[in-house]
Amino acid sequence: MKNCDIALPVLLLLLMVRSGHGDLISQSNNSSYVKQLLRLAKSAEMRSYMQPNVEACDNFYEYSCGNWAQINPALGVPPRETNVEQLWAKTYRHNQRRLIEQPADEKADEVTVLRLKEFYTSCLLFRETPEDLYRRGLKEIATEFGGMPVLSLPGQEWQAEEFDWQETVARIKRKYGIDILTLFHLSGKHIYVGKPKQIVPEAMIQAVADATADLLKRHLGVESKLAKTAAKEITDLENEITILDTNYFDTYNPTQFGASVHYRKSEAYEILLAEVEEYLDDFDYLASKTPPHVMANYIFNELLKHFYYERSGSPEEQCASRVSEVFPELLENMAFKHYEDAATLSEIENLWQQINQSFRGMLQNSSAEWFIPETREKILDQLNNTSLLINGYADVNFTQRYEGLQLKPKDFLHNLRTILTYQRVKAPTSVTYDPVGKRVLLPVALLQPNFFWSQFYPKAVLYGSLGTLLAQQLAHSLEDASKWDDKSLVEIARREECFKKQYGRLRLNGQYWPESDQQAENIADNLGIQVSYHAYRRFLGGMALSVRNSEALPQLNVTSRRLFFLSFSQLLCHDANLEFRNQQLKSQLQTPNALRVLGALSNFEAFGRDFNCGTGSEMTTPQKCQLFSVNLD
Repeated sequence: MKNCDIALPVLLLLLMVRSGHGDLISQSNNSSYVKQLLRLAKSAEMRSYMQPNVEACDNFYEYSCGNWAQINPALGVPPRETNVEQLWAKTYRHNQRRLIEQPADEKADEVTVLRLKEFYTSCLLFRETPEDLYRRGLKEIATEFGGMPVLSLPGQEWQAEEFDWQETVARIKRKYGIDILTLFHLSGKHIYVGKPKQIVPEAMIQAVADATADLLKRHLGVESKLAKTAAKEITDLENEITILDTNYFDTYNPTQFGASVHYRKSEAYEILLAEVEEYLDDFDYLASKTPPHVMANYIFNELLKHFYYERSGSPEEQCASRVSEVFPELLENMAFKHYEDAATLSEIENLWQQINQSFRGMLQNSSAEWFIPETREKILDQLNNTSLLINGYADVNFTQRYEGLQLKPKDFLHNLRTILTYQRVKAPTSVTYDPVGKRVLLPVALLQPNFFWSQFYPKAVLYGSLGTLLAQQLAHSLEDASKWDDKSLVEIARREECFKKQYGRLRLNGQYWPESDQQAENIADNLGIQVSYHAYRRFLGGMALSVRNSEALPQLNVTSRRLFFLSFSQLLCHDANLEFRNQQLKSQLQTPNALRVLGALSNFEAFGRDFNCGTGSEMTTPQKCQLFSVNLD
């Protein structure tokens, strides 16, 4: 049997086998047997993704990720792609569900945790609720905001002249925090207005229309013919929203909308930022020519989706998902408390300090001398003030937030309506940079053992994966143009042009990637891999020979430095179906993962040296694009 056939089952088994106390065996047992078992599993996982017949110096992505699509193929339905983040997110959801399903303990659980579990239980019990009572509850939600046309009873004509779509979506946002048609949220002194989501690919219109008609019939009791008509109108409107491409004069008033949401006018200090300005311009025209009943049906369909309860499938899975939607921060906090052992936090903090130190060294060496001294000092000062925060919401007073929350034992709809009136923020699933707080935010999901880190793995795995992620986000801290002088801005524009030309020469599936002015992520990749590699080199230099000899995995015949680069590349293993690839090519918002690997490593001389790549190989391009470069001497 091939490695790719056994690696993931072995790894998942090791992740799931637990001691009697519910902890991973790797957390409660540090025997040499467990150490060897976990190292073998990690080696099997990494080897399963590799295509060792490909020459690393010709295409390192295919060498390191060539078997990924065979193991994790992308399907023809959303999300239409597979990546590593999905793997750790799936395991994390399972672990969160375990926390939710633990029986309530009046003595040990905090009051807010008891409310969370009470909500989960009410969701499980709601399956016993009669269908007519369930539908009546949904109609009450719609009636609260004026009523849904498709639910109008015979002889009760829907009042189109009284419908105002802006006021309706603003009231829904104000009451339940749900964004429909227009995204609106506050962050510090900034107000963001824009497009809330990518709605539906054009090729799937009929499938979405059929699914919408089914929801209207099953959950709201709409007659079949009327449901099909309304669903087609709703889906056609969705499709028109996605293909808006002509600018019209903007009569939509986001300031007025903001006042409707918050019952106040925007303050002078607040800055209104249109995230997708063209969308706002074009949508106003689309709204003006859309019949009011179609717009209303669309809005209420989007609203009621948040309250639908499925009577088929696993109630535990559905209810755990609902808990994560309405208690996102509290659930993250529960997981954080579960994973926050001193050794884990200490190791991540040490990694952060090493990455930060290497980043500072890069900005202080000769490759950054094109900065004028004053600008360099500003940027170094910002770097010194940038902190790492594991986003476990340890500073939130949940007892105070949910003070007064009263739930009913079997009334899921009542409980859902009540909880949605409370503030909630969806927890980020990836490492991000917060420019307002000057923080790099690390999601709790990455504390899960045996993904990016383990006390038993070589540090090359940690630095190549998590270390690079942290360094990439530090690179984004440089993007505040207010810190830059005019001379430096001209110089950075010249260097960005080099990246633009270089990535435009890379090919994926036989096609050249179009040149793009959006090079921030590519530059972050280049800086991230170089800074983390430098930090790893410094780590090796300070370790005893016995530690250096442990920087390898069994049955994986690569040196410690090659293992570092392999860990980085496999962080970006990815597969996508043709539809997703075409959308990515059209939008050009982010370079495909394969090209991110090839671009960043072909710019890095250390990679070519560690893999003994000749001057004529594909991974050793003669022209290296650099914003800065680390000093490896």
